[in-house]
Amino acid sequence: MQKSMEILEVKERDQIKTCFNAFKELRPHLKDSTSFVDQVVEQQKQGYTIAAIFDNSESSSAAACIGYREITTLAWGRCIYIDDFTTRSVHRRKGYGNALLKYVIDIAKRNGYDIVHLDTGYGRHDAHRVYLRNDFQFKSHHLSLTCE
Repeated sequence: MQKSMEILEVKERDQIKTCFNAFKELRPHLKDSTSFVDQVVEQQKQGYTIAAIFDNSESSSAAACIGYREITTLAWGRCIYIDDFTTRSVHRRKGYGNALLKYVIDIAKRNGYDIVHLDTGYGRHDAHRVYLRNDFQFKSHHLSLTCE
């Protein structure tokens, strides 16, 4: 039986900083915790929220994090978009990722959102299995163009 996990919404600068190591694994281009915190604070002004799980063995650094925002689009209606979803490699296979996904899905259902969306890299097969186990479906391709 899986123990209950406490999921915390991370709002203050010192709390955000505890998520840096987890985000750095997902986003290796992140330079340092100070610029990371500044970026998250800016994104919070646009509705971005981070929820995190801390492992009892290491309470000073988040074990897993999910960053999401509530948006409305013509294509999807009212939805929650998951921008970032990461579990530190030393904490994988503990159920933290599933717990965070269920947390966001529950928020969407409780608040009457139509759907939850996310993008994922082609090569992230372990993440794909987590998404598919949680009833996500592959529905489209996401394209991008780097402007120089």
